[in-house]
Amino acid sequence: VEASQSMIRVVGLSATLPNYKDVGAFLRVAPSGLFHFGPEFRRVAPVPLAMEFLGVSVTNMAARTNLMNEICYNKVVDALKRGKQVMVFVHSRKETGKTGRVLAEMAAKHGEEALFLGDDHPQYGMALKEVRKSRNRELAELFDSGMGLHHAGMLRGDRSLTERLFSDGIIKVLCCTATLAWGVNLPAHTVVIKGTQSAPPEKNSGG
Repeated sequence: VEASQSMIRVVGLSATLPNYKDVGAFLRVAPSGLFHFGPEFRRVAPVPLAMEFLGVSVTNMAARTNLMNEICYNKVVDALKRGKQVMVFVHSRKETGKTGRVLAEMAAKHGEEALFLGDDHPQYGMALKEVRKSRNRELAELFDSGMGLHHAGMLRGDRSLTERLFSDGIIKVLCCTATLAWGVNLPAHTVVIKGTQSAPPEKNSGG
């Protein structure tokens, strides 16, 4: 305003902001200047947006973890059988690799490893060479099972490689943290949010 000596218009945008009214009030936006575009505006999109909530009320921690893993696996396999890619969001960096390994073990147990593999992709050989160059052993391990991982603790080069391989369809399942949701435009047909509670371990009741 000082530089131009005229009033300016500031536009705030967000694709993932549920409490838009609170933010609008904080920014002192007049009601007439606050706009909200809900899911109904996606009707012309090729894939209708649908949400499903599955509650896990088991109190035993081990049993709850096993049940959540089973539910997650079933949702992932359901999407893969329809030829779709999947993102699985978890709450910690360590959990990305852990979830990936659990999915790989369950796939082997059910004889469904082929669903996860991207070795039929024409660029698979080149992608395999690139992954082998990474010093991230977990990245290579999961890639061999058809999966990728993505979190803030990874080198920028490894994250970029994972994003590209998922975007190209070579990686079919991506286990990631919320880091991927900020500033990365990487769409997927199916998104699984594994657990909805996040707190320090001594206070976390699971979920």
